[in-house]
Amino acid sequence: MSRVTVATCAKVNFGLRVLGRRPDGYHSVETILQTVGIWDRVDLDLISGERKIEISVSEGAAPADESNLCWRAARLLAEQLKVDQGVSITLGKSIPVGAGLGGGSSDAAATLVGAVRLWGLSVTQEQLEAMSAQVGADVPFFLRGGCCLALGRGEKLESLPAPSAWLVVVVPERRVSTAQAYAALRRGATRGRRRQLSRPIKVTIEALKQGGPAALAAALHNDFEATPMGGIEDALQAKAALIEAGCLGASLSGSGSGAFGIAADRASAERIAQQLSSSWDWVRVAPTVPAGEGIVISEALEGAAP
Repeated sequence: MSRVTVATCAKVNFGLRVLGRRPDGYHSVETILQTVGIWDRVDLDLISGERKIEISVSEGAAPADESNLCWRAARLLAEQLKVDQGVSITLGKSIPVGAGLGGGSSDAAATLVGAVRLWGLSVTQEQLEAMSAQVGADVPFFLRGGCCLALGRGEKLESLPAPSAWLVVVVPERRVSTAQAYAALRRGATRGRRRQLSRPIKVTIEALKQGGPAALAAALHNDFEATPMGGIEDALQAKAALIEAGCLGASLSGSGSGAFGIAADRASAERIAQQLSSSWDWVRVAPTVPAGEGIVISEALEGAAP
């Protein structure tokens, strides 16, 4: 084959607790991640040149250089598995950058899965997840998808009951730097190992087990909502607007700047999104996406139209 095309989805955080800095400089977290139906597209084309990697962006905004997580993912896979071929990566971005929706990590996971297929490699899911953790904390989650509890930097995963729900996602124009958001939380160093999950995360997990959008909406939690930053303030305004428009509950996703609300059903989500679109430039309706359905691959044989 000469091309692999991968559709890959976004995520939201139903719960997010930041515990403190780790010795490696990252923060320990307890978070509940859920894949949702907002999609990027990653095209991978076979090119000549041992481990040669090219990257471009056809739609939306993202870095087209070695700082892109897709480039890092392809390089890591090629080096660790001694690949003697190259790849050209083209990104079509619909997931906004800097919105807490995991677009960069999702694209990196798609690159790993697509490159394995393109290069004809033999890799287990466990091997791929282990490699992906070296690329970014959320990348292993996107390889799995669905609903997961994530611990450590976010790479230690435990599958949870996945809700079937309709969300409305709003992303303000002003974005939030992840590094600045974590710094603004002013969490100290992590002291010792936590033996139990924090109460907000336990409450959210119990709501997931109960089922139904109302229980989950009432249990949403994100530590970053208490962060005094301009971009967070905009996201909190979006959260308030979602609730006022009829969502059962709302929260920030990741460290911002995106906010999402849980609607009672699809019709309610579409009505709320239409109402908010007059005040907010970026509003989307998104269903939750089950495990195993967040990365969708198609192939083009050599000589065929892509």
